[in-house]
Amino acid sequence: MRNSQKLKIIMAAAGIVLSGIFFGECKVWAEPQAQCEKNSAYADVNTCLNIREGAGTQYRVLAQLPKDGYCEIERWEGDWCYISSNDISGYVFRDYLETGFTKEEYLKATNQKEMKYAYSLQQKEGVAASATISGRRQEIVDFALQFVGNPYVWGGTSLTNGADCSGFVQSIYRQFGISLPRVAADQANAGTRISVEEALPGDLIFYAENGSVYHVVMYIGNGKVVHASSSASGIKVSNLYRAHAVSAARFFIS
Repeated sequence: MRNSQKLKIIMAAAGIVLSGIFFGECKVWAEPQAQCEKNSAYADVNTCLNIREGAGTQYRVLAQLPKDGYCEIERWEGDWCYISSNDISGYVFRDYLETGFTKEEYLKATNQKEMKYAYSLQQKEGVAASATISGRRQEIVDFALQFVGNPYVWGGTSLTNGADCSGFVQSIYRQFGISLPRVAADQANAGTRISVEEALPGDLIFYAENGSVYHVVMYIGNGKVVHASSSASGIKVSNLYRAHAVSAARFFIS
């Protein structure tokens, strides 16, 4: 979007009339207020993009569009635009959107296997509240945490003598009668696929780069994960690396 805006400014300065010219799927007109009636976009942010009830920061935040979250632009209003993402609608600041994509192009551009949509603040608060749940989830998390400090060993599955990331979660789940595939990429395609925002303590979250899953962690609540990190740091607790967290999976019912 930023590049197309620059192009329009340059062409306007050169006296080129923009009426009727097409850029991708978006028809550009000479009048700045008349933009595409609808345009696909995604959030170009590090964490999330606030969706507000009006076109301005003085308006209440209704929901959030996660990093690389997909939306459709319904209309433009100056520096803001009215978007819809699944069943959520509202206003976002336009400079944080990358536009001009089909759904297929969006998945390729963001290296995702499935659509990522906005979530309401109520949904987010519900996930945060659920992070304090007890029962089986707490048992799994407590069991995993007792191995923090033990070594990382590539190809290993031993919780005491050394495991890699997928071997660690596989061995944890095995203690609770849950069978997982051996490697992280296969684990990402097993169980019930959920978004990263939906993850509860005990669920698995997968990191990917250039479309390939390279690491798996177990979510333990409050933005923290436990995982077999590297040979240098072993099994440890870390903040969730949201920049590369692309999907999550659930393998048991609470």
